[in-house]
Amino acid sequence: MGDFFVDRQTLVDLQLLDEGQRGVFSCFNQTITYGGEDVLRDMFQSPLTDRAQLEERAGTIRFLMDNVEELRFDKTTVDFVDYYLKRPDRPKSFSVFNGVCSVVKHFFSPTEAYYAKRRGVTEAFDVLLFIKQLCETYEDGSSIPLVARLNELLDEFTEHPLVSGYLNSSGSTVGRYSVERIDFVFRKQLYKTSLALLETLYLLDAYYAVARASRTMELTFPEFREDESITFEGVYHPLLSEPVPNDLALDTHRRVSFITGANMSGKSTLMKAIGVAVYLAHLGFPVPARQMKTCVLSGLITTINLADSIHAGYSHFYHEVKRVKLVAEQIVQSDRLLVIFDELFRGTNVKDAHDSSLRVVQAFTALNKGFFIISTHIVEVAQALDANRQVVFSYLPTRMEAGRPVFDYRLRAGVTDDRIGLWILENEGVFKLLGGH
Repeated sequence: MGDFFVDRQTLVDLQLLDEGQRGVFSCFNQTITYGGEDVLRDMFQSPLTDRAQLEERAGTIRFLMDNVEELRFDKTTVDFVDYYLKRPDRPKSFSVFNGVCSVVKHFFSPTEAYYAKRRGVTEAFDVLLFIKQLCETYEDGSSIPLVARLNELLDEFTEHPLVSGYLNSSGSTVGRYSVERIDFVFRKQLYKTSLALLETLYLLDAYYAVARASRTMELTFPEFREDESITFEGVYHPLLSEPVPNDLALDTHRRVSFITGANMSGKSTLMKAIGVAVYLAHLGFPVPARQMKTCVLSGLITTINLADSIHAGYSHFYHEVKRVKLVAEQIVQSDRLLVIFDELFRGTNVKDAHDSSLRVVQAFTALNKGFFIISTHIVEVAQALDANRQVVFSYLPTRMEAGRPVFDYRLRAGVTDDRIGLWILENEGVFKLLGGH
């Protein structure tokens, strides 16, 4: 399979990235270092479609969740090592004479560059000692590619007798002359290895952030299956403090989930929860659900919080049409696309919305590929689709208690014609302000 398709509208709909507000990314961003945060952000923006890669990533996160209670390394130390290794004044050669001359010169006239070198060497050893201790503590993690890579890079350092000597006598002070020698090792002889170790440490930081967040939020790992289906048990939205879990299932026999319900009944939140879970699953992350089983999908397109495009000159309805066209273009290229439409064609009159929604859903069911979750206020569309065996009908109920609507946000089988728009207008006192009754 190729790249996982997701567009900017979908990222915004699902609040996946932090753009001026708290998003899903912030739930996982418990990284220690700036480099770790950069790696996590890159990971977060690059969903996968290769099952082996997904399972490898999930295996790494699971190992960290199950075995590493706390990852302890100093942010300031790692940041300085990054600065030290990437300084432009890297040594080109080393000799005993030049080393001694540098020691004498900087003993009497220390410079900022010498300070950076000496501190960099010392703190690079602190990082190496941390990794050495980590690898020794979790020897049973050698089957995990990330841990195996750390061991491999550490071995390259310990093959150098000077480095190995200091690692085996941890805590010993690095003398001035040794600083010159070891600086040449770190920033010349083993420079690529040093950078690789730093990048692998950032990767560890990013993975552990996901593991720690997943453990705190009690997320579960999805199960990837070969059969073409998506099943959720107890899926919920991770940004809610008291979410209500729901179940939903689609397969080759029922590719369209058609959801009805009044305003505020929870349709948008449920659809966002499903979209977030699907996206996280394709990052190889645990998901907010009691259980999730899915085939590997090729993309995700949502249309939930769609605005008019003033700069492009699009009306809301035309923007909706462009979204449907995008789906049509993508599904030609892909057999396993998940499409989510909340209130399809809300930007036009009821007659057009009814006719357009009906035709589009009928076209979706005739494709015999992809999965679709669609919500609407127009109950008549559901009635017209009643005989279509590809559609599963669900609703989120509303009941009135003491003249007020009450929602339990639990999905049920069937169709509802609940409407509370008039109640909202009356409750807000709109008609009284207008002089009505």
